[in-house]
Amino acid sequence: MRRIAVTMGDPAGIGAEIILKALPDLCRKNIPVVIGDSSALEAISPVLGPSHTWKFKRFGQAGAGEAEFVDMALVKKVAFGAVDKACGRASYQYILEALKYAFSGAVSAIVTAPINKVSLRLGGAPFTGHTELLAHFGGVRDYVMMMANRRMRVSLVTIHIPLRDVPDALSVEKVVRTIGITHQSLRDYFAIPAPYLKVSGLNPHAGEQGIMGTEEKVIEEAVVLARSLGIRVDGPFPGDTLFHDPSCDAFVAMYHDQGLIPVKTVDFRHTVNITLGLPFVRTSPGHGTGFDIAGQGNADPTGLIEAFRTAETMASHFE
Repeated sequence: MRRIAVTMGDPAGIGAEIILKALPDLCRKNIPVVIGDSSALEAISPVLGPSHTWKFKRFGQAGAGEAEFVDMALVKKVAFGAVDKACGRASYQYILEALKYAFSGAVSAIVTAPINKVSLRLGGAPFTGHTELLAHFGGVRDYVMMMANRRMRVSLVTIHIPLRDVPDALSVEKVVRTIGITHQSLRDYFAIPAPYLKVSGLNPHAGEQGIMGTEEKVIEEAVVLARSLGIRVDGPFPGDTLFHDPSCDAFVAMYHDQGLIPVKTVDFRHTVNITLGLPFVRTSPGHGTGFDIAGQGNADPTGLIEAFRTAETMASHFE
């Protein structure tokens, strides 16, 4: 039985709600260690009613079917759905606390509930999101954001940058690195002995042999180089036709929306965000903080449950 850290995310979002709703599923095989603020749990509990109350144990004291809670006590009163620097600062501290547990070996993985990027920045964190933050403290420069569900996996070459900056950000090295990390992670974490990858182009019709753009030359060179390293990979393929046939173990997309739109469209509820290349396992639901529904009791915990199950699978192979 493993312990898996679950950070609450932004206290003003749906993190506390989906955690309370998901706990019966999370406790089936392992012990979730929830890291957050008791004030957020207390604020949402009356909305959810007695069916979602939970008696937490202190860290290190839970057994089978139980959960543990680390109360950071950083936010006194939660205003659901509001951008707030105190909540941003708190969400940042939850992650740092989870990292301490991960680096010490006290937990086998980290599952992160959604954060608000505006609140995070207002709270003083110099990162655009979870992926960049965790890579920084994980001491890695080579990392990949993957979105996955039961039908497809998609890795991204570029992540949280403006669309106008994507062409200049592409390079043979960056595309090969994304292919390589994805390939190795599929072997290490998902027990796929010889993964097969498909790579998208950047331009319409994958450039149409240079008529609609020349960035595909970089991608083609990267694919050839990856093959020389023994990786089963093809591409670049036009982005508008690539994803309809998930006959591969993972796709590699060039930019954020190109990859996330198809994976979230085919199965939004079960889509999980995975950071590859870290020295620990990290997953997250594929959705955001849900400020528009926060505090109402309508949030769906499916994404968190799926993220936790994915972390369990990855941790079992990682160890």
